[in-house]
Amino acid sequence: MTTGSELIYESKESDTSLEVRCSSTMKYVDDICTAATAFLESKGEAFTPHIFSINLVMREGLTNAVRHGNKSDPDKTIDFSLEVDTDNIIRVRIADQGEGFDWRNIREHPLSDVADHGRGMPIMKAYFSHYRYNKKGNVLFLEKLI
Repeated sequence: MTTGSELIYESKESDTSLEVRCSSTMKYVDDICTAATAFLESKGEAFTPHIFSINLVMREGLTNAVRHGNKSDPDKTIDFSLEVDTDNIIRVRIADQGEGFDWRNIREHPLSDVADHGRGMPIMKAYFSHYRYNKKGNVLFLEKLI
């Protein structure tokens, strides 16, 4: 945990995964997306056409974790992981320390053309093969077949 203005950003990378634990700030959303892009680019050209959509969905999930899950409290953390398996399946996990939400109920409501929020799940559905949350609604799981 952080104390006052002490922010954390810890990352670990292997051949198949990138893991980050950080304070809940929008700056770190940018840092995670930059690190994830570099990681995916290092995996070969098969991932290049998908970088934009992957970043779009990751950024949406991370932003929601910071703003809605952790209420922009930098003393709370975000846990992020990105894994690429041997079948070129990308798995992303984003966890916050918030109370969660009823994602099943929200998923069923159509998006208004004039809504200024609520686009996360339609974006996830459009660009990833599968998405779901844990029962509590504070951990997002994403999967994309390349």
